[in-house]
This record gives sequence, structure tokens and C-alpha cells, in this order.
Amino acid sequence: MQHLKSLLFTFLITGFSIPLSAQTTYQLDPGHTFVNFGVERFMVCEVTGRFNEFAGTIAYHPDDISQTFIDVTIDVKSIDTGLEIRDGHLKSAIWLDADNHPNMTFKSKKVEQSEDQMMITADLTIRGVTREVTFPMKIKGPFKDPTQATTLGLSADAVINRQDFGISMDKKMMNGHSFIGDEVKISIRALAMIK
Repeated sequence: MQHLKSLLFTFLITGFSIPLSAQTTYQLDPGHTFVNFGVERFMVCEVTGRFNEFAGTIAYHPDDISQTFIDVTIDVKSIDTGLEIRDGHLKSAIWLDADNHPNMTFKSKKVEQSEDQMMITADLTIRGVTREVTFPMKIKGPFKDPTQATTLGLSADAVINRQDFGISMDKKMMNGHSFIGDEVKISIRALAMIK
């Protein structure tokens, strides 16, 4: 009985400190998350755009970054370059083939911390083709914002080759260069919160 009382006293004074997993799941906030891209056009300018509809989660483990996982699905038909006719072209079978492949997906496989840089490796699926990609990212937080929500900030920049995902339109200009560049710059600025 005395031993039981001692255990109970220890439990009370430690503030009910039951060992719990530090991993917490956050959901992307679509109102404060931006999935942007840029592609060179005619060698003289860059067409930029974004995807307006997506959903995703970040399972974040601040004490063991290797236990962090990110899972995002993007609605291809939500592409927005500011020009409706161009958006229609990009949704067509020549480019993203949105009718047959309505979603892009990003599923992380590994997150590593190397000195002051965090690297994420994931399976990226575009147009039904999955490729492994690795690029740096930053996570800020978690912290309580002025609305008292617990949030994370995430930023990442990457470059992929559209040819790797079967987007192979390769019309040439008179000088031999492609109408549209192969490299696609991706920029992610995300806010995620516990819901």
C-alpha cells in the first residue's frame, strides 16, 4: 500500500507526465498555402502559375525529424496561370492530361537533417508517372498564432524535369530550342495547423 501511495504521489507532482509520442499531425491550410510553379517560354520569359485546390497532412516529430511524414494531393484541374485558354491547354492530354490523371500526389519517404539543412525524399506522381525526388525544405514552429491555433510553417523550392513525367511535347523554334523549357521550378509556401 505504501508503495502504491508513493507511485500516486509521484504521478501527481509530475503533472500527469505520461510518455506520449511527440509526433503531431497538421493539416494544410488552403487559405495560407501556395503551390506555385514556373516554366521558361520561348527562352525569353517565364510562365508562372499555381494550383488552387489541394489537401495534405504533415505528421511532424520535432525530436526525431526522421519520423516526419508529408502527404499531399493536388487537384490538377485547379491549375491557374492567369489565362483561361492556357489553363485549358495545360489540362489537355498533351500536357497534364487532367481527365485521365486528375490528381498529382506527393508522399514523403524520408526526411533527414544535415547540419542546418533539412532534406526530404518523396514519391512525386504527375500524369500517372511516379518519380523519386529529393530537395531541401524548412519547417518553422510549432507555435501558437494570434488565433491560438497551433501551426507549422513549411517552405521548399525544387526543380523537376517535365520529361521525366511523360510531359514530352517538344515543339522546336527555328533556332532549335524548345518552345517550352524542360525544367519546372516548384515553390511551396505552406501553413499547416492542428484541426
